[in-house]
Amino acid sequence: MSTNFDYLRDETIEKQVRYVSFMGKFHRYDFAFIDDKDDPKKKIVIDLRKNHFSILSRQDIEKPGEMEHVFHVTEMEADELRIFLMEIFQSQN
Repeated sequence: MSTNFDYLRDETIEKQVRYVSFMGKFHRYDFAFIDDKDDPKKKIVIDLRKNHFSILSRQDIEKPGEMEHVFHVTEMEADELRIFLMEIFQSQN
């Protein structure tokens, strides 16, 4: 297979993925969590229902406006997500 690209990195790795679904006050949430190998304080957080993702730390979760921006949710939904995500981050560390 020929290519016109100079690969900077091409590797295959195996990861553990934690899947969590829950029913919030507003709707159902389905998330996948993967530890970030480059920074153990961060996780790759994937919203499986809306196809949004971000690499987040606890500090990112607490940042005003961050959840609203990353996951395209209202302020009330973001507050619910903050509580949920903080529990996830505390349970895995």
